[in-house]
Amino acid sequence: MVTFLSTLPFAIGLAGSAYYASTRFPGWLVWLLWITYGGAIYGMLRTWYVPYLLVAEPARVERYRKMFSDTHSILPTRNGIAPNTLHIIFHAFLVVATALLVSLTYHRIFG
Repeated sequence: MVTFLSTLPFAIGLAGSAYYASTRFPGWLVWLLWITYGGAIYGMLRTWYVPYLLVAEPARVERYRKMFSDTHSILPTRNGIAPNTLHIIFHAFLVVATALLVSLTYHRIFG
């Protein structure tokens, strides 16, 4: 159920983006995309990169050690954690998708 609920806004955004791909995106779709991708970027920063780069959180370190100790990471350990490679790839795609959303919004407003 948690997976379904967390995936639903992205699925609606994907379906709407595919449906309106050849035309101008309606305002509700642009708002939905900003809310979902903004939330995803916030979550990515809050759960991985703020603890990794800035703030050591002992409870998070222990939880991540249990969940991700057998996974590959290309980054060195900092503050007791290291984002695993699969998450880094996912985060890169998320940043690219958000950059595309910025471009879409810019062209919707100014172009």
